[in-house]
Amino acid sequence: MAPLFRSIMVPLDRSPLAEAALPPAIAIANPGRSKLRLVLVHRPALLLGEEVRGKSLASLELALRKEEREYLRGVRAKIEPRCDGPVAAVTLGGAVGPALARYVRELGVDLVVMATHGRGGVQRAWLGSVADQLVRTLAIPVLLVRGPRGEVAAGADRILVPLDGSPLAEQVLGPASALARLWGAELSLVQVVQPVTLVDEPALPVPTAYDEELTQDWRRQAQAYLEGVAERLKDEGIRATAEACIGWSPVQTLVDLARPEHARLVAVATHGRGGLQRMALGSVADKLVRAAEVPVLVHHLAAAGRKRAGASARAAR
Repeated sequence: MAPLFRSIMVPLDRSPLAEAALPPAIAIANPGRSKLRLVLVHRPALLLGEEVRGKSLASLELALRKEEREYLRGVRAKIEPRCDGPVAAVTLGGAVGPALARYVRELGVDLVVMATHGRGGVQRAWLGSVADQLVRTLAIPVLLVRGPRGEVAAGADRILVPLDGSPLAEQVLGPASALARLWGAELSLVQVVQPVTLVDEPALPVPTAYDEELTQDWRRQAQAYLEGVAERLKDEGIRATAEACIGWSPVQTLVDLARPEHARLVAVATHGRGGLQRMALGSVADKLVRAAEVPVLVHHLAAAGRKRAGASARAAR
């Protein structure tokens, strides 16, 4: 049985961008009457560049904290009529990323839903700081929403799940299956098979020819694998389809498949490594967050593995 998301955290920072995570969080919380936790990390007045102008720093801090509490109360009052479960609101102190991670662990949060600009390079905003930190360190899934455009598509009943044939990638099936059960949605399993090239021409962005027979053979193998996974899911009572498709660019192919009219969101696994070791998050997952028109559920494999190992060690004692 796939786990349910009983406790869902939504980080807020008093911006409309951060509030874009509220509709998808409510859409996930309501079917299971889960608890929504609205969390705001206090940023000291000096860090925000507030001018003293004759006021003491202490008075500015008191005023800022009052504004933060009033903001959270206002958001809570606004969304409570739309929520079937309880809604909590809390302010935290300390560095934003570590404070949110600590809250997740101490309160037993099952899912984080948060907004991101999804920008790359020097413009990496939330994804390059707070969201990226949480994806790499938390042992629970993080649903990233790209601002107002990233709301869960209410009309679509499919969750797109890219797989690469590895057991590690299949770990995302747990949280994806939980969402499928909540929404009565279908898991759309997909694997993108890149053509086996005949001519490798460095000067060309895309090779001009490929071995069609070998490529089709790889596609058939991928299709057989996906169908096997789909059958296992169906045995658990989850609707699932399988499609192995050919594409020169795996990311662009997935983005095309993840249009709002076709999918509610994308669920993808990642190693979530930073710096020069950025693997899945630095390629497929990261690019999906920046390009997909629907939210992307990211599951950090290494962190999830550490959580299971810790639980096993405690049980063995």
